Amino acid sequence: MLIDVEGVDGVGKSTVIAVLYRMLTERGYRVHVTREPSDGPIGRFIRDNVLKGRLNITPEALTLLFAADRAMHYASEIGPRLNEGYLVITERYIESSVAYQGAQGVSIGWILEVNSKVPKPDMVFILDAPMEVIARRISGRVNLEYFERNVEFLSRVREIYLSRAREMGYIVVDASLSPEEEALTMLNYIEGKAKGS
Repeated sequence: MLIDVEGVDGVGKSTVIAVLYRMLTERGYRVHVTREPSDGPIGRFIRDNVLKGRLNITPEALTLLFAADRAMHYASEIGPRLNEGYLVITERYIESSVAYQGAQGVSIGWILEVNSKVPKPDMVFILDAPMEVIARRISGRVNLEYFERNVEFLSRVREIYLSRAREMGYIVVDASLSPEEEALTMLNYIEGKAKGS
């Protein structure tokens, strides 16, 4: 099963995923955790150049970079782990491009088209909190990444995430709860799907 955990910067994805990983492994699941941008060469290029603000790039070009990284990420890491029977949790996947590049003005239809060669996830969780909570969390960070510097932009990203959740039936998790409460909510959904309910 491929599980995608989404949400705007500052919502606490990494923390919740760590708790969820522990809960799942304690129950006997074999779990592999990964993220995007990936640790592959294209993902590292995005993190080191685009997200750190060293390279000015058009939203369309960034969409294609993320799609290329995602295709390689799936082929080299996600797909093989799924074939080995792992439950794979990825921090960010297709919906990150939809939300972030969509908020930059790129056509969502086109974003979905250029990402159509990678399989869709089995479950999508969107961690969501009020913008004032997110802004407060980000303000405590020392080195802000490219997208974290503009709260108005992140508000547009959040709106797209919530709109997609309504449209696609994604599970919205209250990220103002404790990481344990959030992870437990997600665990219940995952176990329900794993048991076919």
